[in-house]
Amino acid sequence: MLHGRLFCEICSFDFEHKYGQIGKGFIEGHHIIPVSEIPEGYKTKPHDIVLVCSNCHKMLHRKRPWLSKDELMKLIEQG
Repeated sequence: MLHGRLFCEICSFDFEHKYGQIGKGFIEGHHIIPVSEIPEGYKTKPHDIVLVCSNCHKMLHRKRPWLSKDELMKLIEQG
């Protein structure tokens, strides 16, 4: 763990900070390449996954093509 904690790479939400012990170690992983499009035999690498909270994960999947991490971050900044 690079920062000593898990938090959303988009909005910085930290489940442990918000929910205490039950949230410790919890985060969702978003594949930047849709799983249905990953070639057979491809080994997922750490840079293929974005660590996100549940809300950001849902927003990334809100439309096709999916929003990128940077696109969602810009929407949040504009809001």
